[in-house]
Parts: sequence; structure tokens; C-alpha cells
Amino acid sequence: MPPPPRREGDRDATITCNCSKCRRLARDGSDGGDGEEVRPWASLAEDLVELIGWRVLAGDLLDYVRFRAVCSHWTKSTLRPRGRGIVDPRFHPRRWMMLPEGHGLYPGHPNLGGYVRFFSLSTGRFVRIHLPLFDDHIVLDSVDGLLLLLLHRDHGTTIRLLHPFTGDIAEFPPLSSLLQQMERYRYMSEDCKLRELRLYLWGLCAAVTVGVAGTITLMIAFGTRHRAAHATAGDQRWTLSASKIPISLVPPISFQGKVFGVSSKWSRDEPIVSIWQIDPPTPIVEGSHLLSLQPVQIIADCPVVSSMTRVNLVECSSELMLVGFPDTSYTELVVYSLADLIRGRVIPITDIGEHALFLGDRSLCVSSNKGFPSVPGNSITCNYRIPHDRQVGICCQRLIEHYHLGSGAWSLAIPKDNPPASPYTLVHHIFTCCFHSHWNKALMFNRAIRPDWSVKPNMWIGE
Repeated sequence: MPPPPRREGDRDATITCNCSKCRRLARDGSDGGDGEEVRPWASLAEDLVELIGWRVLAGDLLDYVRFRAVCSHWTKSTLRPRGRGIVDPRFHPRRWMMLPEGHGLYPGHPNLGGYVRFFSLSTGRFVRIHLPLFDDHIVLDSVDGLLLLLLHRDHGTTIRLLHPFTGDIAEFPPLSSLLQQMERYRYMSEDCKLRELRLYLWGLCAAVTVGVAGTITLMIAFGTRHRAAHATAGDQRWTLSASKIPISLVPPISFQGKVFGVSSKWSRDEPIVSIWQIDPPTPIVEGSHLLSLQPVQIIADCPVVSSMTRVNLVECSSELMLVGFPDTSYTELVVYSLADLIRGRVIPITDIGEHALFLGDRSLCVSSNKGFPSVPGNSITCNYRIPHDRQVGICCQRLIEHYHLGSGAWSLAIPKDNPPASPYTLVHHIFTCCFHSHWNKALMFNRAIRPDWSVKPNMWIGE
């Protein structure tokens, strides 16, 4: 993304800073050996510092924060993230994920003292942030690194979007306004409505778009209810989609402000599997502030998916991948690029480089050689296979395994014997991030309602 236009007061002249860090940097400047003076870093022109800052921000938000902290001159020459964390998509912490602590320590647990840990999917860095907001909020989803929160104090259903690093918050209407738009719920008591809302919490998928004027629009697809809704920050109520969305065979996923899913229907005794997308809300008429959701678009018919089992969508290397077993033997996994399937190219991908995929209620992609030495590259981690020596059942313990795309071999990610009561390895912790039930107290201890496509975690995963 090109840097923004220069602000008023920008100068081309060299600016000298007198802070201690800059004086130290200036003392390190020396003659380049050919008679040409080397300009000290502390004296870089403001517009050049700003340009370098945007390049750093394109890599990682926390690197940008550290860049600004070098000296007061660099701080003044670059934009402050706080206050712009949500309204400016460049500051979204896209590759950061909240890390479940395990041992029943959900975010907001008294033993954590209000602190929550996050880790970078790209670099393996960990940060610990004080977020007292979790005392009365639960996490519903994470979109572009922003946390979708639900106020659960005093039967509240207010939705908030939180930037965990800047503390910026966008306020959205209560979810209870959705039920008031449907005839069957209009005359229910408030307690019945709250119980009904629990059905909406499982399997939801959120997507965020930011308008030119800084308006923040949130779209939520409710997987268990097959409906979608949208609202703009500051609205009084959610607007429900006019029609239902298809029943998704996989957990829906948000990507670049859109929601994607996979559905099937029968035609002439044969299943037709399609990939669909929901675009962000658009103005009802040009120039209007009133938005509406467009009908679901079928972007590809994929006969190859009709024979696959345990299919997942996952973002990898800035594109969507479709992952699953090609048949019911569960002996191998295949990966397809969604862009290839849309173009009609049905060619499996056998090498995803340093990346490693984790499959679950939501799927993740981490960079194995940058801070995750225990995670093998070019691999897929899941717990879909059941050991032959164990009885098949809803509560049976499935093995957490790595599938190596290059060799087609399986290996244990967690020791088979005496499974631990809580995560104790990095791989195990990352794997729990794929299951919503480990993100908050309300979902951790109430698993009665789950979407059909989700895989029930082992009784010992993350608890």
C-alpha cells in the first residue's frame, strides 16, 4: 500500500534530534572512506523516516511500534497507532493470535490478573498484555487480529471490536436486536431470547471492512442459524440478511472482508459441491449511508470436493486453501488452492514451504522456521484420525498428528500414551487456538451446542 500523502508541515530538510539515543547514533556516524559523509540515522529527513515506517509496518505492527520508539524524532515522524488501530486497516494485527493458557485459565480468569498472552503466527513472538476488559466480556471470534467481544454482564449482548495492542474499541449494537426482526422470537421472554442467542454464538464468522471515511462495518455469518447480519459502528441495531445463507460443510472463513464457505446440493442423484462467498455490505443506492447485503455468490462448482471428507478452508500465504481427506480411508490429506479451483484447475499442492497448517473449528497457518522449531514445515496438524485400537465414539480420544505433505507420512504431535491434562508443548497450545471452546469461560464449560461440521475436541485438549 503506498504511503499516505504528506502532512502539513513536512519538511525536506534534515532534522536533528537532541535526545540521548540520537546523540549516541550521531556519534556513531563516520566518514564513508571516500570522502563522502555518512548521514546519521538520527538525522534522516522526516518524510524518509515516515516511508521506512510504512515499510516496517507492512511486516509487523510490533516492529513498527519498536521502530517509533528509537528516538523522539522517529516518533514524531510516524503516525501513532493508538486511535487508528481499527479505522486504519494498516494497523490491524493480522498475524497475531490470542493464546489459550490451558488448565482452565480462560481470558479474564482471576488467576491471570487481567493479563492475556498473544503470539505471532509469522515470527513466534509472544507478548503479554493487560486487558481488564475480559472481566465481563467473552471472545467470539478473531478477525484480522481484532477481537470480537460479547458483553455478558447483566444479560448484556452488546458487541465490541477490540484492538488488543492499542486498546481501540468500536461499539456495535446488542445481538438481541437480531431476534426482534424475526417473527418467531418477537413475543419470547428475555430469558428465552438469551438462550436462543446461544445458538447463534457457535460457528459464527466475522468480517470487517473500513470505508474511505473511516466507517467500520462488521458482517457476521451465523453458521448454525444459516443467516448473516451486518451493522456499522454506532448503529442502533443489526440488519438481518433477507435470505438464508447455504448450509456450509466446513467452518466459514473470513478473508479480505468477505466470508467464504462450501455447500452441497443434490441434482439427478449426484451431489454438487459449490464454494460460495458473501461480499461486504454495499450502499442501497449510490451515495447512501444505508447498507444491504448482496445475495450469496456461487464462485465455483467443485466435483472433486464431493468425495472429500473433513474439509477445511484456511488462509496460507495470503490466499485461501481447501484441505481435506480425498476419501474415507483417512490415509492422506490433500491441499487445493481456492483460486485454482475457481479457474477449474484441480491440481493438489504438494509443497507449502515453511508453513504449517492447523485444522479445527477455525484453521491456522504458522511459519515453522521463524520461532516454531517444534512445528515441522510443509505439514498439517489435526486430530481427525481415530486409532485402530480405540472404540469409535463421540468421546474417544483422537490422536493429534502431523501429516507431512512431502512424504505423505504421519507422525505424532503429542505423545500417544498418558495424554496430558492440559497443553504443555507449543504445538499443543497452538492446536487449542483452533477451538472456540478454549477462548472463554462461557464456551469452555458449556459445549452442549456445536455446529454439525465441528470436531469435538478430546476431553484432554486444553482443559
